[in-house]
Amino acid sequence: MEFIYTLFKGWTAAGWLPAIFEHAFMVRGLLAALIIGPLLGAVGTVVVTKKLSFFTQTIGNAAMSGVAIGLLLGEPADGTYAGLYGFCLIVALLMTFVKNRTRLANDTIIGVVLAQTLGLGIILMIVVTSQFNIHQVEGILFGSLITLTDKDLLVLAVTALAAGILFACNFNRFMLASFNKTLAKARGLSPVFLEYFFVVLMTAVVVASLKLIGSLLVLVLIVVPAAGAQLLASNLRRFVWLSVLFSTISTVLGLLLSGFLPVPSGAVIAVVSSLLFYAALLLRPLLAKGGPNQGEI
Repeated sequence: MEFIYTLFKGWTAAGWLPAIFEHAFMVRGLLAALIIGPLLGAVGTVVVTKKLSFFTQTIGNAAMSGVAIGLLLGEPADGTYAGLYGFCLIVALLMTFVKNRTRLANDTIIGVVLAQTLGLGIILMIVVTSQFNIHQVEGILFGSLITLTDKDLLVLAVTALAAGILFACNFNRFMLASFNKTLAKARGLSPVFLEYFFVVLMTAVVVASLKLIGSLLVLVLIVVPAAGAQLLASNLRRFVWLSVLFSTISTVLGLLLSGFLPVPSGAVIAVVSSLLFYAALLLRPLLAKGGPNQGEI
């Protein structure tokens, strides 16, 4: 990493980059944005298609409990990976299990689990904030460039690479199972297995991005770019690429702005993503020419 930091300092000294990139945390943030932006955009297309938007928010909220559990189990404050990934995966699999074992609607199941994770998270946070650095907790909740470490960046890169390859190889299967479960079964696929598989991939990606975006705002970046892309896309391929473009612009531009403003990176990324959505909404009559609505892609 030192080579990369030195390289960015040289580019900054030459005037090719803003002066703020002299700081290592900004370089880490930019690399994280370039890694997670495209992946969240791609995953968001399936999330929107499967109507799992608030599912991701529940995973984000579960991160509070995961961090607290990790700290209470003795993990370092800047690396509660076992507690974070473990608890979020348990919550994701629990929601999927209940969904496949009951006739309750998705929003009902998500609402029940969301209430549980919020209650548990608040209790555990009160316990741990009296013992640990509150800024580490704030970094998970709202996203923070300052708390993003080299280790976090490595975990993010490995997670994104693995999840990206698996997602790309199974994208068509995910979409087919979302649109037509009967046809998927006829082609020898298991919609239930694919649902569990996608939920695990999505959870890993969401959790890996929390340090940059924050658990309270991760819903925005995984859903809003896909929603904006859906307004303009006339086919599935354009839908995916536009979502990737919107998400990448949101993360990179939001990161740059947060470097100049004394606010959490996740909040600025959320605002930029929302502005892109409304821009797509205004441009839809000119560019989409009556493109597909929700559920038509």
